[in-house]
Amino acid sequence: MPHEPDNRVAGTLYFFPNQKMVLELIGSFHDPHTYMAAIANGNEKTKDVIWGESSDAKLITLLNCNAYGSLNFSCSFPMQKFSVQYCFQGIHLSDWADELFNKISVKMPNLTKWVNHYSINYSIPFKNDRMHGFNLNFDWDDSNEISVHLDNSLDLELEYICSPPGTLHEEQLIIEQSYLLNIISKSTQSFWTLLKEASKFKSFLTLGTLNTIGYQSIQFYSPDEFQELNNGEKIFHPIYLYFNQHDQVQANTSTKDFLFTHNMIENSFDSVIRKWFNFDAQMAPILKHLIESIKEKNLFNTGDFLIVVQALEGYATRFRPNIPKKGKRLTLNQQLEYLRNEFIYVQLIKNTPLDLAIVVNSRHYYSHFFNKKPNAHVADGIELFELTQGLKVILICCVLSETGFDQNEIISIMKTYRDRT
Repeated sequence: MPHEPDNRVAGTLYFFPNQKMVLELIGSFHDPHTYMAAIANGNEKTKDVIWGESSDAKLITLLNCNAYGSLNFSCSFPMQKFSVQYCFQGIHLSDWADELFNKISVKMPNLTKWVNHYSINYSIPFKNDRMHGFNLNFDWDDSNEISVHLDNSLDLELEYICSPPGTLHEEQLIIEQSYLLNIISKSTQSFWTLLKEASKFKSFLTLGTLNTIGYQSIQFYSPDEFQELNNGEKIFHPIYLYFNQHDQVQANTSTKDFLFTHNMIENSFDSVIRKWFNFDAQMAPILKHLIESIKEKNLFNTGDFLIVVQALEGYATRFRPNIPKKGKRLTLNQQLEYLRNEFIYVQLIKNTPLDLAIVVNSRHYYSHFFNKKPNAHVADGIELFELTQGLKVILICCVLSETGFDQNEIISIMKTYRDRT
């Protein structure tokens, strides 16, 4: 424990990705009899921080550790176990809020495909109409780097990396090229602050690719964790973070299934991503609903319909307060009609029939389970799914518009979406 550095216990940390992380000690941090009594009485408390040192001398920090254990009366010592939420390799933290980091570097699936820029060139020369071998070429180009000054304290960077050929077998030649997301802070921050900033881009990439995005790897950097060479150059050590994610890592998605790529929005990317990062609390739940609605799912249910309708209703209320009323109060039907007409220039919206009366009836029924009126049509099954798809198009247009895309860009992006669907 950080407050008892001399009280050390050997054990093993088990990490099962997207399942659980468990620290199993051979013994305990306490007197065995006291600990056994605490387990029996259910009094063993949570340990916020546990420090460790791995067999290869790397520092380990475990955060949000909940103790549990078992009693073995035939043995003279207990087995103490902890469930663990976060594990850092390469540093000792004393608290969640320690402001030690100035950079987070994240690898995510589909980011390289979304940027759609590859610097390794592959060609096959022919001679006498037959293949005469092949050529691999790589030339470093500054255009590979994409940097955006988000505000006075944060910079965003999409960093291109390329590994030299390496393999364990003479018969194979392995080369990897990919993009990393870097968030760089002018001052040191807590890991949680930088992780939240990275999650903003993750949600943006989810929108751009129309795919659930998880983290493949997360590295932090601290200005205090480095090795200095003889010439004065500092090599900063990566600090790895491990935890179980709610979003599963997905890969091998074709770019033809993306809503847009960096190539499509290259001219406006700087302004668009700044606005995305600066969305306030008013926009946050709408973005959350949108991201939830576009995730790939095996089953469709009424909750998927309600998420989209509620996001549209919230958007209209918060960002279109001057929608004209046709009566004493503004109705959901009027809000949806206004938003649909706002983006009627999008061919997919113009050509998709959408009975707003059925949408409203269905929303009221599935939200409150009112008794169905004899003349009220409530959609279900494939009809409800098709209504949801039509509403989702409007919601995507609302978010694209609020993010800063102009009308021509929205038309181009939604044409891609139409061809995809």
